[in-house]
Amino acid sequence: MSITFKTALSGVALSGLLMACTPAENTETAASGETEMAANAEMSGGMSGEKMSGPQTPFTPSEDKMHQDMMQATGADVQETYARKMIAHHRGAIEMSEVVLRENPDAQLRAMAEKTIADQGREITMLEQWLEQRPAAGAVTTPEKAG
Repeated sequence: MSITFKTALSGVALSGLLMACTPAENTETAASGETEMAANAEMSGGMSGEKMSGPQTPFTPSEDKMHQDMMQATGADVQETYARKMIAHHRGAIEMSEVVLRENPDAQLRAMAEKTIADQGREITMLEQWLEQRPAAGAVTTPEKAG
């Protein structure tokens, strides 16, 4: 693979990643943005928040929902945004584990899915408690303010 092709391919991948991580809040580009988002979703493997293309599996609905929920999860700062995105991610893991419990007779895999449901449920609870207990966004204490 030539250096030029690798550079171009890296640029396309980076562009898709950046678009996936950028909220679509600009109303000026909203009308034309849908077409661009669909094209970028195709190039970036669906990471723009659109439904992912590819083979349909029993996990596809929960994956699509998880990706959409993660893309929409935002907060007042990076910490709050992280917590909200992780809650959506963990809920997706639980939904996928529930698919395994419905459709898989393998005892070992079922046990792993049950453990995932329990572990992710605990982490969701911890993240939700953290969100409830944190100070209001404007009142976040930093080392400079504390001292």
